[in-house]
Amino acid sequence: MSKETFTIKTEGFKELHDVLLEMANDIGYKKTARRVLVPAVKASMQPVLEMAKTIAPYDEKNTTTPHLRDTIKLYARVPTDRDMRSMYIDKNDAVIGIVSTRTDKRGISQEFGNESTSPQPYLRPAIESQAQKVVQILGTFLTYKLQHYKSKKV
Repeated sequence: MSKETFTIKTEGFKELHDVLLEMANDIGYKKTARRVLVPAVKASMQPVLEMAKTIAPYDEKNTTTPHLRDTIKLYARVPTDRDMRSMYIDKNDAVIGIVSTRTDKRGISQEFGNESTSPQPYLRPAIESQAQKVVQILGTFLTYKLQHYKSKKV
């Protein structure tokens, strides 16, 4: 499996870094991550979750197991040691956002296909189609939180 990447042009990260560093010095790194970054990532990934649920294959004949779209969840957290073993997580990542389904054969087969089924991707198209919205929400959320923090310091 290859690691696919895409690039989004961003601005203002020096200022963001400076305020986050100031916050980390005031209240601690973990508190800053949990109070600011985790909620920001969770809010920004919401459109991806909704899109994945919308485009996930749905089997109307299935009456015995949960539908794939009903098992898709959103997680935002500080990376764990287990997360760090993933090729998609960098040691410098402060927070990760994950939209995923339970890790069973059905979800993997739908996304990537198998010897008897062609792929019906829903997770990758969801993130690709919502990338700009994710960045916009993340920027707005962080701007609000950091302006709020700075206003309390004045």
